[in-house]
Amino acid sequence: MFKLLDIVRLKEDDLEAGVKKTYTGTIVDVLGNGEAFTVEFIDENGDMIEKAIMKEYTADQLILVESYNE
Repeated sequence: MFKLLDIVRLKEDDLEAGVKKTYTGTIVDVLGNGEAFTVEFIDENGDMIEKAIMKEYTADQLILVESYNE
């Protein structure tokens, strides 16, 4: 299961938010006991994609890149 500060990617591009599946993001909020996640995605220029931070992504939409170890 995904957790706060894990690094993730999308399985598919999110055209509505402008997130490509090659972009990495950090989980910044876990919603509904892990039912959804807020992810801060960064584009190829190092800029945060603001539209994505307003969306909720499910575990089915995400791929774990790196797990955050406390």
